[in-house]
Amino acid sequence: MLIKFIKNIMAKHGINERYLKNLFPIGSKFQFAGINYTVLDSGKPCPPNGECKTDIYVLAETDTKQQKEFKISFKQNDADFLENKIKLERAIEILGKDAQEIIKAATMSIKKSFEDDYMVYFRSHKRTDAKCLKMGWKFEFLNKAGGEKSGKIPLTKKQKIDIYAGTNLPIEKRDSYVNGKVIKDSGIANYIIEADRYDMSLDYYLKKMVEIEPFAEKQEIYFACKALNYRCEKEKWDGDRPLAVYVDWKILNDKLVCELVFDNPLSIKGNAIGENISNVLKQLKITKSNFNNLKSLLDGNVKSF
Repeated sequence: MLIKFIKNIMAKHGINERYLKNLFPIGSKFQFAGINYTVLDSGKPCPPNGECKTDIYVLAETDTKQQKEFKISFKQNDADFLENKIKLERAIEILGKDAQEIIKAATMSIKKSFEDDYMVYFRSHKRTDAKCLKMGWKFEFLNKAGGEKSGKIPLTKKQKIDIYAGTNLPIEKRDSYVNGKVIKDSGIANYIIEADRYDMSLDYYLKKMVEIEPFAEKQEIYFACKALNYRCEKEKWDGDRPLAVYVDWKILNDKLVCELVFDNPLSIKGNAIGENISNVLKQLKITKSNFNNLKSLLDGNVKSF
């Protein structure tokens, strides 16, 4: 259901984006902030890989022959989802070089929520199957709080601007291709339009267009952490997902113990944790057939259900 929702949002965004781009044909005229402009060039910035922050690039000229770039980010009013199952590389693109410190501060702000969670499931609970061990939690960016392990990301005004404008993107995304030609900083947005219609006049969108810096400074960005579990019944997990917080499982004094690790978020992935759990269970001679025997082998500090 979530995947379908995300695909629908992305498809709708693409339609809106193309519609808006077509409202700026070369040679057309428009007025913004009381100034008349003629469009010299327009198109969608396209980096070699992935996406930049600018959805529509417009180079325009005033009546006095002064040129101005409108690098527009288009934001849908109903798009709460920002980034799903985020990787470290993408986190750095969004948050900058301090990405790991920012994510750690975010997860540490709800540390007790992780500590109070069940680490072993002998019975099914909510959406978690029986015979599961917690591996860790994936990280998502949202426009609003979402779920139990969610909260605001502590960001400075500059960091918010970086996120919305794209000033932290790698050079090949900042200097994107527009109509087959590389244009310096074309991928860094300087204006934003919030709307959910794609059948309105250009004037409708221009009235909604604002400078991106003051817009970004007022925004709140949220995070949500979603669990990744080792399913002993099938001896599998849901892929090699980067983990914001992971569970370090080990045997100590013949007991199974675990430690929550908040350092270096998104550096450790699901496969490493899953393989470690598999090895630990083999050492303890625990299988899906005798999983309940794990109860007598758990350290007293490991919460179970």
